[in-house]
Amino acid sequence: MPEVYQRKAVVEYIIRSTPIYEFVTLCELTPLEKMVLDCGAGGKYPPLALFHDRGFETYGIEISKTQLERAHAFCKENGISLNIFNSDMRKIPFNDESFSFVYAYDSIFFLKEAGIAVAMSEIERVLKPKGLCFVTFRSVDDTMEEEFPESDPVGIMLGNKKLTCHEDDEPDIYFQRFKMLRRKKRIMKTLVKGEKGKRAYLDYIAEKI
Repeated sequence: MPEVYQRKAVVEYIIRSTPIYEFVTLCELTPLEKMVLDCGAGGKYPPLALFHDRGFETYGIEISKTQLERAHAFCKENGISLNIFNSDMRKIPFNDESFSFVYAYDSIFFLKEAGIAVAMSEIERVLKPKGLCFVTFRSVDDTMEEEFPESDPVGIMLGNKKLTCHEDDEPDIYFQRFKMLRRKKRIMKTLVKGEKGKRAYLDYIAEKI
């Protein structure tokens, strides 16, 4: 395995994406087939690389062509295949009960409220019974909320002008046919363009009944 892959795919995600590391560890404790889907899988450092490194069969969908290109560049650079392609989590192109594990990390809140409901229904559909899902929602306590630029291609594609935020426990409605395993608020102090603030998330890990 290339040294650069070890550095970016393991160290980077353990340090910067602790929730993903916690989720993959929880997945490994189950007897289910190691098959995972990432909804919103693009970017310079695709989190699926951590699952690939641990022997999972990986698949990902990404609606932004720019983010998809970045993920493909990462795969090419490191000589791996994560099976990430252009698609929409509101219409996941896989059969019912295809995956043991599904997650949407830092992605579902780009959708409008109605779109989130559809995406959550799709995540439930493709997840196997007793399969695990991990979804991060943006909290209303986030102080760094900003509107998308009018020319933003993802905002235009999704018909949304800003991130969708939720009150505490508000996302519970999406997990009525799940057993809740973990639910917590995660707050991180941040500095953007010299302005202090905080990023606030609602993390959900649940098992499909």
